[in-house]
Amino acid sequence: MQLPQGLRRLIKGSDFAENTLGCSSAVVLHVKDKNSYLKIAPYNEIEPLAYEAAVLEWLEGKLPVPKVHYYERWQDKEYLLISEIPGIDCSSEVHRAVPEAMVRSLAEGLQLMHSLDITGCPFDQTIQVKLEKARLNIERGLVDAENLEDEYLGQDPRELYGLVLATKPTVEDLVFTHGDYCFPNVIVHDGKLSGFIDLGRAGVSDRYQDLALAVRSFRHNSYSEKWVEFFLEVYGVERLDQAKIDFFILLDEFF
Repeated sequence: MQLPQGLRRLIKGSDFAENTLGCSSAVVLHVKDKNSYLKIAPYNEIEPLAYEAAVLEWLEGKLPVPKVHYYERWQDKEYLLISEIPGIDCSSEVHRAVPEAMVRSLAEGLQLMHSLDITGCPFDQTIQVKLEKARLNIERGLVDAENLEDEYLGQDPRELYGLVLATKPTVEDLVFTHGDYCFPNVIVHDGKLSGFIDLGRAGVSDRYQDLALAVRSFRHNSYSEKWVEFFLEVYGVERLDQAKIDFFILLDEFF
């Protein structure tokens, strides 16, 4: 494997194990002896790894996130080496026997993230920004019509984009969001929140960006509606905005 010189020096002699969890286009390697993960991805100007590196550096000391050890864009790829968050992600089967602690950690973790002061936050993931990125992904043929939610499967992405424009919320409740708040991206340890990973879409957006994808993740991981209700109760949702849930799940189809 060809690697930038500076990165080769950092991980010389290390063993790698590929992490296949998730839907990212990046290759993710577990560098076990360094307690780190290495992400390698083709450069993508819409969602570059450089953005995730900048988010992680900004969040250091604010939230439990990986530490950036190394970043470089080299040739046509990006390389990001980050520290490992100890624990097990929320999608693991180990949580099924007693899911309450995991679901509580998921909700309290989202409370923590959404309580972050966004004054001066340089990362804009508001609806209009996301819509423009979605349009570019459609234009470049990056939306897989065969990998959509069941109700949208096989539909023309351009038609779905028209639907997302028609259902766009008029008011945004802005907080700092993860951007892809699903089970594999939240790590728990000894029944408590340990940290967040995969923050390449994090930034200021409507809180329902995260609530919607969390609700979807319960369904993707075959948890019953009672656990969705418990999650929303612990988070503090008094009246669920189903229109926003539907909108943000649909918007995510373009990423």
